[in-house]
Amino acid sequence: MEHLPKIGMYDHPESFAYEPVLEEGPPEHQGDYFSAKHPHMDYGRRAKIFAPFAALKGFEEEVQSKGVRYEKKRDLDPDELYDLNRQLHRLQMMTCDGQLARENMVKAEVEYYMLCEDEHNKAFHSKGQYVTMKEIVYQVDETAQQLRIGDRMIPFKDIYAIRFPTKEERK
Repeated sequence: MEHLPKIGMYDHPESFAYEPVLEEGPPEHQGDYFSAKHPHMDYGRRAKIFAPFAALKGFEEEVQSKGVRYEKKRDLDPDELYDLNRQLHRLQMMTCDGQLARENMVKAEVEYYMLCEDEHNKAFHSKGQYVTMKEIVYQVDETAQQLRIGDRMIPFKDIYAIRFPTKEERK
């Protein structure tokens, strides 16, 4: 097999029509119109041109979701459970009907446990994380055992703590 000269890293035939151009190397533009319009750019800046381009849609979100820490649900001790029931009863009294709930506009901070919903995560439906929500409480449904805060319905069994804002925090 005859030896073929290379174009960069690729072999090319001896009768390659552009051999003289290849041997000249890249053109040098110093002081001409092209160099004024297209100044030399270092490799770091050239790389930034392509930075916004995401070849894989959703890849960054997937990577970030893997960094979320999930944990097992903590059990409340009897004192914490008693306090939580008192807070739920207090909320129920202030929001026992729709009109009263709209008049009182009770804002509360509710910490609750939410199971992992990412089916690609090993914690899917086995572990979760604690989320805090500070919104207006619209309903405490003792029959369904759930609390309606903002646009969410939270089961009583998932509530970890309820805190009412102080007068300064309400302003």
